[in-house]
Amino acid sequence: MDICVTIPFPSSETATLAYDVLNVDKELKRSGVQRKIETNSENLVINFHGEDLKKLRVAVNGLIQNILLVVKTIDQF
Repeated sequence: MDICVTIPFPSSETATLAYDVLNVDKELKRSGVQRKIETNSENLVINFHGEDLKKLRVAVNGLIQNILLVVKTIDQF
């Protein structure tokens, strides 16, 4: 099962900054979820792949929480 999440940013620079911050932390192998992050202009595109819906939900939720933290931090600067 695959899930694709696209997050728009105000500019390609902020999308790239978010990519750099989020790409450091990889999904744990035991989670059974693979994650691929890329930028497409001013969008951050995250693709998740896994077999267990609960584990996919947890992975997506965790990443969204991290994205919210990144956005709040960018807004402070």
